[in-house]
Amino acid sequence: MSPGDAHRTAFLTGGTGFVGSNLARELLAAGWRVLALQRPGSPPGKLQGLAVEAVSGDITDAASLRAAIPESVDAVFHVAGSINVWSRGNAEQTRVNVGGTANMVDAALARGARAFIHTSTVSAYGRHAQPITEATVSNAGQSWINYERTKWLAEEEVRRGARLGLRAVIINPCAIFGPGDTHGWAQFFFLLRDGKVKGIPPGRLTFNDVGEVARAHLAAVDRGRAGANYILSGYETSFEEMLRSMADMLGVELRAKVMPAPLLRLIGRINSLVAAVTGRPPEISHEMATMVSLPVICGSDSAERELGYRKVPLRQCLGDSLAWLRAQKLI
Repeated sequence: MSPGDAHRTAFLTGGTGFVGSNLARELLAAGWRVLALQRPGSPPGKLQGLAVEAVSGDITDAASLRAAIPESVDAVFHVAGSINVWSRGNAEQTRVNVGGTANMVDAALARGARAFIHTSTVSAYGRHAQPITEATVSNAGQSWINYERTKWLAEEEVRRGARLGLRAVIINPCAIFGPGDTHGWAQFFFLLRDGKVKGIPPGRLTFNDVGEVARAHLAAVDRGRAGANYILSGYETSFEEMLRSMADMLGVELRAKVMPAPLLRLIGRINSLVAAVTGRPPEISHEMATMVSLPVICGSDSAERELGYRKVPLRQCLGDSLAWLRAQKLI
């Protein structure tokens, strides 16, 4: 804890979720006062039992944000966002990711926030054949996948704020594992347990530890360059290695084989067509099948050098995630 941390206030969105709740814990441990935005009537979720102060509001309600954010707050952490990868959720996702971020930027400017830390994703750079760095020119603005496009458009809103004087930093994690994850990548633990993994995606990713992601957000307040993006990567891993490691930890057999990318994308397209008729979310949508069919490789040199970010081996990320799920009696 630095000497000034005990007198600093953070305003946090998305605190009831996976990354946000871990960030709240890091902030509290560092002595910050934490104000967490919560929709009226919504449960505390993963903030249950933490010494955070709930503040009523919604990122899609601009007036509520101006009332909720304190004047000259030390840091705004905008973690909230939609990770939808099914076309039926596109309109709401755009409202949340783009409109909600625009509202947050405007409110932070109006209230004189001293720092604005925005949680984005490496997907905001789009898809590339070469490893992604902060210098990569994003093609996500032209992507047919709404998640990629809206996360890039959200960054554009943050950059608009920076041009107007907001001291903004953008964090771009990859795939995240760790305590508190029930709806993200940890879902594969449940699918493996239930024998529902019938094919292995052919893509490759780098994986993050959620604690390191949270600490990078905190470091960005004082050490991040204004207007900069910081990619957070991990060790390059295939989906096959990830799933076989997870199955080994669970003590289950994984008989599935790596699927050819065209076949996986065809299955995703068929699933999405069926879902459009039934109204039930597909197990794997066309969007998701496309995203997991390709390698998404990137580096984190800037974050390691400037924010003290640290890569964590995959098995440690998986082990921490599984240990938490078992402690919660979810597995």
